Amino acid sequence: MRCPAEQKAETHEKILATAARSFREHGSERNGIGQVRKELELTKGGFYRHFDSKADLYAAALARAFEELGNRMIAVAEAALAPEIARQPLEIRKRINQSMLALRERLLPYIPGHTLEEKRARFFVLFPGMAGVLVTARAIADLHGRERMLADARSFYLEAFGSKKG
Repeated sequence: MRCPAEQKAETHEKILATAARSFREHGSERNGIGQVRKELELTKGGFYRHFDSKADLYAAALARAFEELGNRMIAVAEAALAPEIARQPLEIRKRINQSMLALRERLLPYIPGHTLEEKRARFFVLFPGMAGVLVTARAIADLHGRERMLADARSFYLEAFGSKKG
């Protein structure tokens, strides 16, 4: 039999995952706490033992989404390092470049800047900077120093992408 703390942590994760999926699929307003509770068969009290409010759940779900996005970006950076790309034939590099440009266009609403041109230019500073942070972090032998650097970079990029005005 699981201890109550393990069970509470497992339920917390289920709520967070279910709500995050619901918010991604339907937005934060359409599908409320009631739907999440119904899907997980939770009472109102059972839900509020984990989150103070819908806003609290929404903030936690977005934090999880940023973490998952960061994990996916790290996986991409590890799989497609710039030196490897540079050694590819021109036609392959052109295809990779088109993929990068498509990513830039998808991220434009979140990149700080006043004009479209400014946002597009900033992408090519922010995005390679993230990859550079990963390469540099791998070179740091001190685990705590590496973690501190990655946490600082994460904070910087969340702030940079969160500030639409620049």
